[in-house]
Amino acid sequence: MDVYLIPGLGADHRLFDRLQLPGHRMVKLDWPEMPPGSTLSDFARALAGQVDATRPHALLGVSMGGMVAQELASITHPQQVIIISSWKGAHEMPPHLKLLRGTHPERVLNKTFMKRSMPIMRWQMGVEKPEEVELLDRFMELHPLEQLRIQIAACLEWQGPQAPVGPLTHIHGDKDHLMPLSSIKDAVTVKGGGHFMVYAQAQEVAHKVMEVLGHPRSVG
Repeated sequence: MDVYLIPGLGADHRLFDRLQLPGHRMVKLDWPEMPPGSTLSDFARALAGQVDATRPHALLGVSMGGMVAQELASITHPQQVIIISSWKGAHEMPPHLKLLRGTHPERVLNKTFMKRSMPIMRWQMGVEKPEEVELLDRFMELHPLEQLRIQIAACLEWQGPQAPVGPLTHIHGDKDHLMPLSSIKDAVTVKGGGHFMVYAQAQEVAHKVMEVLGHPRSVG
C-alpha cells in the first residue's frame, strides 16, 4: 500500500527518516508555501495533487500533519488514516491553547522570540539526544517566519475535519508535553513517547503503524 507521510508544523520529510514500514511504498510530503489566512483544509487541497487516489493508500500525519490528513481524507478517500501526536479536533486542545484561539499569538513570532524559547520548545517536543536537538534546530530555520505564522494560525483556528474521515487510528505518547494525553480521547498509547516520538522512538511507532496496516510482525 502507498503510505503518504505528512510532517508536523515547521518540519519536513526528515521527520520520517527513521520510520520504516516494510512492504509499503512510503511517500514523504513537504509543506507548500501558502498565502496568509490559509486553513488546514486549504493545506489539504494543496497536497491532494501529490496523492494518487486511484491506488490503495493510507494517510499518516504527525501533529499538524495529522490534522491535515483528516481534511485530506475527504478528497483522496484512503483505506486508513493514521494520526500521530495530533488532535482530532479543537475539543482535544489543552485549556491553555484553547484560550489562544482568536488572539493570533503567531503575530509575536520573530527570530528573537524563537531563539529565546528554544529550551522550552525542546522540552515541549521531548527532544533529548544530540541528533534530535540538531534536527529540531534545523527545522526552526527551515520555513520563513511568515509561513510559520500561517501554519500556527491554521492549527489554532481548526475546529476539526469538515467531513467524515473514515477508518482512523490515533497514536499518542503519554509524555507529550505539547499535546498532553490527558486531553486526548481514544488513542493507542506509546509509553514514554513525546511529541517527537515518530523520530525519537521510530521503531515502536512503526510497530503500531504496521499493526494498523495489517502487518504486526514485519518490523524488526
